[in-house]
Amino acid sequence: MVYALKDVSVSMNGREVLQSLSCTLQEGKWISVIGHNGAGKSTFAKLIKGLIPSFSGEYTYNQQPLPRDSKGNMRVVPQIGYVFQNPEQQIFETTVYKELAFAQKIKKGHTGDTKAEIESVMHQMGLSSDLLDASPYQLSGGQKRRVAIASVLIADPELLILDEPTAGLDPLSRIALLEEIRAWQRTKNRTVIFISHQMEDVAEYSDEVMIFNRGRLLVQMSANDLFLQHTAFMEQAGLPLPEPVQLLKLIEELSGRIIEPVSCREEDIMQQVRSVWQARGIQHDG
Repeated sequence: MVYALKDVSVSMNGREVLQSLSCTLQEGKWISVIGHNGAGKSTFAKLIKGLIPSFSGEYTYNQQPLPRDSKGNMRVVPQIGYVFQNPEQQIFETTVYKELAFAQKIKKGHTGDTKAEIESVMHQMGLSSDLLDASPYQLSGGQKRRVAIASVLIADPELLILDEPTAGLDPLSRIALLEEIRAWQRTKNRTVIFISHQMEDVAEYSDEVMIFNRGRLLVQMSANDLFLQHTAFMEQAGLPLPEPVQLLKLIEELSGRIIEPVSCREEDIMQQVRSVWQARGIQHDG
């Protein structure tokens, strides 16, 4: 499963909001999309889902053009799931069960056990089956967010777009939600496009990172390479480094040593930083 854009540009209200975009989205990758507001991130996500009917350039799936209607406009891509910002605002049914059952009905070719699949996706999203008869509007904000995401996951998308899915959540709820989504992604080997302003989350979960800047794709590379080797791209886009990477740079400066963690994830960085800092303290004691 490979989605690819080649020299794609999108214009809205007489202004180019995406310019000459070329990229490849590989199966099984967690791809984070970062950039300032107005950089083109959400437009890119809508384009991938097929919500932008007209654009220039090529959009292909496994090297084949995606379907268009009789007027040549792009159609919505059914195998792609899209979780919008504040997804709980998309809930409209009277019970959690009805909300998920409706999403299940529109799944193409569905012949499975609806109740079993609903209970499975509830478990995946850390929700108790006791909530199935509850009104979604009586749930906590975090629970509503999980129900809304579960309604997308139950259709078993092969690519999942998450547009700031953790906005407004407290740190513990944010981490729990991302861990649940990552477990789903790894179990099913799905592709995730994750739009976020939380650089710590981007460093923690990403295989690849795409930086958008003023409607252009500045770079697409592995998270480790970007945050540990090619930080100039972050500076060029005016974006902060993740806090663990900032700490790493500070310890390198204070210790006069180059530290090479195995990844840009917080645990790996902190392990290396501790050993260097402790060694520095021992040397000073000596």
